Amino acid sequence: MAFWTIHLSVAKKVNPNAKIDFFIGNVAPDSISNKEHKDINHLRNVPDMELALKEFALKINTKNEYLKGFLLHLFVDWKWNTLVIEDFIKKEGESWYQKYQDEGWLMESYGFHNIDWIRDIWEQMDLCDTFDYVETEFITKQAIKSLISYHHKWKKENKTGEPTVFSLEFIEKFADDTAHDFNKWYSDLKSKI
Repeated sequence: MAFWTIHLSVAKKVNPNAKIDFFIGNVAPDSISNKEHKDINHLRNVPDMELALKEFALKINTKNEYLKGFLLHLFVDWKWNTLVIEDFIKKEGESWYQKYQDEGWLMESYGFHNIDWIRDIWEQMDLCDTFDYVETEFITKQAIKSLISYHHKWKKENKTGEPTVFSLEFIEKFADDTAHDFNKWYSDLKSKI
C-alpha cells in the first residue's frame, strides 16, 4: 500500500545501478485495478505474508531484474503496512483512508518535482517498451505500460506543496531502513538454500 515514490526510493537504495526493468518491476504489481485480484497478487490474502514472500522469492528467477523488482515491491508493501500504516491508522482514526490518499498524492507530486533522479526513472520507464516482462497472475505488460504512462504524465502536470506526514526526510529514512532490511532478508534467505 506504499506509494511509488516509496517503492522507487527503496529500489534505488537496493540497487542504484539497476536496469530499468528492476524499477518497472517495482511498480508492476499496482497495475491491477480489480481489488480482489490485487489483494491476491500482493499476498494480502494469506495468513503469513513473510512466509508467502519467502516462497515467492524461492520460486522466481531472480536473475530477471523485473521479477526481483516485483519481489521488492511486495517486501516494501509488507514493511510499509507493518511499520507505517498501522501507526497512521491509530493516529488518524476512522477518517484515516482519505487523509492517507491525500498525503500519498502530495508525496507523489512533491517527490517527482523535488527528487532529481526520480524524474529520470519515470521517463525511462515510460519510454521502455522492451523490458523483461514475465507473466504473473492478473498482470499484463500493457497494463504496466498504461499505469506508467498515465502516472508519469500526471506527475509532470501536477505540482503540489510538500506533504505534512510523508516528508522527503521520512521517505529517505524509510528507504534506507527498508533497503537494508531487504538486503539482509534476501541474503539470509539465499544462504539457506
